[in-house]
Amino acid sequence: MTARLRAGDLVRTAWQGVASRPQRSILAAVGIALGIATLVALVSVSASQRAQLLAELDRLGADLAVVSPGTGPDREPVPLPDAAPLTLLRQDGIARVGVFETAPDGLTVRRTDLVPETDTGGIAVVVARPDVRAAIGATMASGRWFDRATRALPMTVLGATAAERLGVSAGDRVVIGGRWYGVLGVLDSAGLAGGVDTAAILGDRWVRDAFAGESGVGDLTAIYVRAEPGRIDEVHGILAAAAAPGSSYVAVTRPSDLAVARATADDSLATLGLALAGIALLIGGIGIANTMVVAVMERRGEIGLRRALGARPGQIAAQFVAEAGMLSLLGGLGGAVVGAGAAVAVAAAGGRPVVLPIAALAGGPALAVVVGIVAGLPPAVRAARLAPTAALRSM
Repeated sequence: MTARLRAGDLVRTAWQGVASRPQRSILAAVGIALGIATLVALVSVSASQRAQLLAELDRLGADLAVVSPGTGPDREPVPLPDAAPLTLLRQDGIARVGVFETAPDGLTVRRTDLVPETDTGGIAVVVARPDVRAAIGATMASGRWFDRATRALPMTVLGATAAERLGVSAGDRVVIGGRWYGVLGVLDSAGLAGGVDTAAILGDRWVRDAFAGESGVGDLTAIYVRAEPGRIDEVHGILAAAAAPGSSYVAVTRPSDLAVARATADDSLATLGLALAGIALLIGGIGIANTMVVAVMERRGEIGLRRALGARPGQIAAQFVAEAGMLSLLGGLGGAVVGAGAAVAVAAAGGRPVVLPIAALAGGPALAVVVGIVAGLPPAVRAARLAPTAALRSM
């Protein structure tokens, strides 16, 4: 009666087959490692580019909405409640809010007091709270943004176009409404946050103190709402009710259709990543299959001897399948490390965020084993079908 091949014996026998031919095993493992390294690197680089593109779309306004006063039956704007920004910020899916307030009437912006008041250069005056910059995703070209202290001082932050038209930079002075203001900073282009690029922005506390008593000063003119990535469609429908419960006079707009472009790009890049992964796995599988075919041809004599000593065909097949799995595991682990290193280097060189998908790092070696077993199965079955006499003649 032929003895059964226990799992421990199978592992030891397979390992002996791998270790007894180190040169062939190393070359086979390297081939597998290249396939898995390609898989991990391509998926990671694709994920890094995807993250960079989506972040750029988000910065431009893909996840941005604007809540503003609606028009009532008398065709006059209906003010938003003072509590609207805080109420909006508490809603699930909303990351940030930025508040613009009503600016005093008749303010003009000039380079010096020698410039005629009618020569405004198309520069508007707006009033902002410090949370605006984060909400619209604007960055500073020079200088700095308002903080708790400077929001109460006669300082201004200029949009990119406004600073260019005035010919000033951070640290200079400009005249706004007949009064000198220090230029605290200059913004980079604010993307889809309409009007900011051509505006001189004043701090909210300064305006309330300096223009106290003027009609409308301190009212909310626009609340820029930044949703969490990919959730703008989800939160868009609740913005009006959250800003002014019970009121139907709230306007909610979106700067563009970038959200649609964001979703399309996300889906396309995800599909591309899967396609690249499939190609890498196919290449790795072909390499493993070739390796196992060569192994069967080289070891026909060993197979015949084992069959003559009583080994069953299933045991022969199990040994070669186990060897394929071991080679694939070794190559997969090495490939995951190499691929991750390559992805980090490529992302760092391109200035992109480093993204190493856990599914690729952990799944790469696992997939290598599965593909290795599937690819090694036909040669293993072929080895099991060799007649002992025919195999022994090849010794």
